[in-house]
Amino acid sequence: MNECEFKAVFSLEHVDKELIVKSFKTLEKEMRFGRGFVSIDVRNGDVVITVCAKDLTSLRSLVSGVMKSLYLIFRVEELG
Repeated sequence: MNECEFKAVFSLEHVDKELIVKSFKTLEKEMRFGRGFVSIDVRNGDVVITVCAKDLTSLRSLVSGVMKSLYLIFRVEELG
């Protein structure tokens, strides 16, 4: 996907990088479709999640998925 008209970037500091990266690597295929995708990277010690979409509706959908996933990851981390 070359076109990225809409973008949202999450930069997470002071988190379990390994947990977040591994969790999102398994979700990347589920968060990729013809109109958008989610990628994850570690830059300068921070976890950076980038959401890229061709339209605003797709961006909203992917951002919602990222937020729900982060919420669940952090809640499970609290329990463990």
